[in-house]
Amino acid sequence: MSLQYIYDFPEDAPHYPNDFYPVQDGLQKLKVKNQFLLDELRSIESGEWRKVYQDGYRGREQVSIHYFESPTGQVFDLKVKSGWSN
Repeated sequence: MSLQYIYDFPEDAPHYPNDFYPVQDGLQKLKVKNQFLLDELRSIESGEWRKVYQDGYRGREQVSIHYFESPTGQVFDLKVKSGWSN
């Protein structure tokens, strides 16, 4: 994995929609179950990484933002998906 894809905040990632509006109770943070991926993430920063799902709107469209979050809040592999995940 490359540090060039690590961002300090979700909003810093290139795919983060500028017009994203999160919904109340639309945030979920889960443990990373894929041990190989978790080992790779911990090579970037040790500790408890989480898979984050944030539901909201991009304009009028329901979307969900997915990313991995480090213990210090850094963001890796942010993606925007259609529909809500929570």
